Amino acid sequence: MMHQLYHNRGSAAPLAMLFTLVSMTITVAYLKNAFNQSVMEEYRYAEHRALYAAEAGLNEVGVVILPQLTTEDTLLYPEGFKYGQNEFGEPIGKYKNIYCYTELEENTTRKVYYVFSTGEAIPRTSRGDKIDPIERTVYMTMQAQGFEDFMYFTDEESPIGPGNTGVVNFGGNDILEGRVHTNGDIVFSNYGCPEFSGSVTITNEAVDNGGGIGGWGACDEGVFEQEIDGETVNILDTISTIIFPPENSAQLVRANADYVFTADDMLFRSGKKDTMIMTEINFTEGGFWAAQWWYNIPPIGGPPNEFDFFWDGISQALNVVLGGLHFGQDNLYDPETGYDEADFFVISHTDIHGDNVLTDLINTIDTDDILQIRNNDESKIVSFTVQNPPFQTSQGVLVSIVPGSINYSSDTGEGFLDNEPVTLVNTSASTGLAEDVEWNGFQYYHDHVDDGSEYCPVGGRHHFDFDYWNAAGIVGSNCDIFSCPNDIYNSEYVYMQKIFYPYSNPSVIYVKGGQVLVRGIVGGKYTIVTDDYTEYRRHDNMSIVDRVWGNIWLINDILYADSYTNGQVIHPEDGGTENVLGLIAGSSVIIANTRPNGARGQAYGSDIKINAALMAMYGGFISHYWQNNLTAYHDWNDNLAYGYIADGRGGHRNYYRTENQNGLYNNTNDKRGVVHLWGSIVQQKRGYMLRNFPGPYNVSPGVGYDKNYHYDWNLRFNPPPYYPDQVDINNNIILKMASYGELDNDL
Repeated sequence: MMHQLYHNRGSAAPLAMLFTLVSMTITVAYLKNAFNQSVMEEYRYAEHRALYAAEAGLNEVGVVILPQLTTEDTLLYPEGFKYGQNEFGEPIGKYKNIYCYTELEENTTRKVYYVFSTGEAIPRTSRGDKIDPIERTVYMTMQAQGFEDFMYFTDEESPIGPGNTGVVNFGGNDILEGRVHTNGDIVFSNYGCPEFSGSVTITNEAVDNGGGIGGWGACDEGVFEQEIDGETVNILDTISTIIFPPENSAQLVRANADYVFTADDMLFRSGKKDTMIMTEINFTEGGFWAAQWWYNIPPIGGPPNEFDFFWDGISQALNVVLGGLHFGQDNLYDPETGYDEADFFVISHTDIHGDNVLTDLINTIDTDDILQIRNNDESKIVSFTVQNPPFQTSQGVLVSIVPGSINYSSDTGEGFLDNEPVTLVNTSASTGLAEDVEWNGFQYYHDHVDDGSEYCPVGGRHHFDFDYWNAAGIVGSNCDIFSCPNDIYNSEYVYMQKIFYPYSNPSVIYVKGGQVLVRGIVGGKYTIVTDDYTEYRRHDNMSIVDRVWGNIWLINDILYADSYTNGQVIHPEDGGTENVLGLIAGSSVIIANTRPNGARGQAYGSDIKINAALMAMYGGFISHYWQNNLTAYHDWNDNLAYGYIADGRGGHRNYYRTENQNGLYNNTNDKRGVVHLWGSIVQQKRGYMLRNFPGPYNVSPGVGYDKNYHYDWNLRFNPPPYYPDQVDINNNIILKMASYGELDNDL
């Protein structure tokens, strides 16, 4: 019994040691596992901190820099920037290598903006071991918001056009599909409320100044409420003012032009009258036709003062033979410099016919006049500017020359020969108005005082129907560019013969220094852009400078090749269209008074169908109502209380009638139909589309069009080439997020 007890006591120690070892093993394993879990948790925590820091760099730096990016790319904070603070007072991490760059979106001319941001965080350990930092990289792509995003945009919600009453509002006939914005104040009608089916934005700046909504009329805030998925949503919002007109973007469009048609080649030429050029772009499915004609804007002066002499190649100084003229002092011609060394010009007091022209020369030549001398076949021409009024000498007239103004050209490379017959022309003098030019009066073409102190205004009466346009009508009755095109394209007014340009890639067409006529079927991606205005010297008085504005005239339908017959474009949900057209007018986009566009109260055609994104940078989208066949409101002096409201030629157009014939008028009806538009309208001010009672055109139904406007949703995915971007008042491009994600740093 005692032996058994001894044996039991002897086994306790080994068992205790065994249990201790097992317990220690379990404890070590537990502690090791706990340590590993702690480390893993710290690693995971560090990963989150790195991601958090990366997103902070994206939002605090990248997104701020992107709209201001002026170079192709930039790298910011390559060494990193400590961000935030954790519970221990230490930085959460740091962001670094914030890389921003841009590139063109595939198959477009619109830029995509990229930004990448890397976040870095170092895990904490209880032993303070040095551990490599953990990195996470995030990215964001953003797209520039272009003006094609708007269904309707105005910089000022006020009217523009002749007979301006200063009143414009949104009423019951306005149905606006898509995004609507104004930098000005929205005013509602007292006789009905508009229907909006997209977002409406006004500006913070307008609201801060007590505006934004200029008057509620018969409406209230309910006009901005829509039912979306069973919930009532207010679609009105405020944003920063959008800079308009977008001059920088417009310059970018012009700089990237694939085709440039110059219309200012015949302006400010030494010794010659200024002549304008009209361009036509006529689209077809495979490209476009382009043609140009020259024209002058009345009042047009009569033939310049001309005198016949012969060249006196022998006399010098103030001496001159009867009927002769020459340069002084030395009367020398240099093959290298021509007559550039001359100081003055001497003219005999009798011409080649023996007639005394002394008084005419003294009375018609004045300071800054441009004199021209040419031989009979015009193979030799010299011109110069007069420095001071001429004075009489013993043998004739001395004319001083502005230094550096002599310009000589010769087909043969030689000077004038002694006794060679020449003609002296004072290109600056006027002998009155040309008698063979119709409607040759200032009041038919200009909306300002006739003293050279003002220019034709952007909101005045503009014109396209100059002599070139009427060439077919002059040749035969019932002829115009639509019924007798060859008479127009082969007329004496042709400056550039009609040429076809096949489509190959998205293209910008720049009409430099002039107006343009547009029509046709668009197959491809195009943008047409003009200059704001072009200055010219008036034909009847070259000392007066005026302006012709860069209007785009729609002379017939402009449709995409795959649009429906009613003008509707294919909606993106039904496959959409790859065709697109942008029209960027420096002044206005004008629906011309033509037969296809419903002229004469729809006597020959009706309506106009338009597929395009329209931009009127300094004007508006407007109908050509100031040329009309209303009996009481068609002439320049009708209802002058509202200024010039008509151009006087409406009764003599569509078809052409001479000025001497009686005009054809239609009492109170020049209603031309409906504007069916699928596209976008962006304008400085709202252009008048229909004029009737009450107002300057105090009749009904009046003159112009009803509106049937629809937004082309394809523009969100397929903007016109180089169409201008939106820029806010801080000169930042307005961007919208396209994508966001995280890169795999382990790759």
